[in-house]
Parts: sequence; C-alpha cells; structure tokens
Amino acid sequence: MADAPAARVNAAANHVALRVRDLDAALRFYRDLIGLPVSRVGGPADDPQVVWLPGVQLIRDPEATAAPGSTFDHLALGIDNIEEVCARLDAAGFTAETPLQRRSREEVGRELTMTFYRDPEGNRVELLRYDE
Repeated sequence: MADAPAARVNAAANHVALRVRDLDAALRFYRDLIGLPVSRVGGPADDPQVVWLPGVQLIRDPEATAAPGSTFDHLALGIDNIEEVCARLDAAGFTAETPLQRRSREEVGRELTMTFYRDPEGNRVELLRYDE
C-alpha cells in the first residue's frame, strides 16, 4: 500500500449534509447551542433552503424522514470547549445519550473527552475533544 495514491484532503471542505424537516430547530441546535457559525446560505436570506456551518450542511426538506436502520450512524464535531457546549445543550432541554466522559481508545492513540446527543431531527451527534 506504500505506492497507493493519496488524496490531498482539504479538511475545511469536509462536511455531512443533513436533510431536515425544521431548519429553524436545526439552526438553534447547531448554531445557537453548539456554537457553529453560519458560513453561507443558499436561497433568500429570510427563508434559506440550505445553510452551511463548519462540517455540516443543513438542507430544508419538509418531507425528510430518518429511517431506522439507515447507514448513517453519527456526525462527530471536534469541540475544544466541550463542557461549555454540553451545559448549553443540557440547559436547552437536550439530554446526553452518552454522558460526557474521558476515554482512552487504542485505535485513536490518545485520550479524548466525548459525549453523544441527538439533534432535533434525531441524528446522533458526537461532540469530542482530543486531550493532549
């Protein structure tokens, strides 16, 4: 595998696109509570159809469904101020599916602090911080 071609990855362009029934609720979760800034919008400013945030693209789709057993497992977001973000989510009525915890994962090769929440559409969202 030493000769395998390697992609020149631009991590700033990496993202997951989520179809959401309620764009306002999704923005409250990702923008207002987690604190991801909106980088651009598609459509009218007062009624966007698509909103981009770091790592996440939200697409308004009133007919979207979250089919049980789909291939999507979770979205992971690296958050340096994870305790502060968790406190905001908790105060807003979101419950951690996996409590905030420190873990050592051999496959990761370092300590990390992580938790899981569900966004308003029911998607699993992992918040994590690599601890040095």
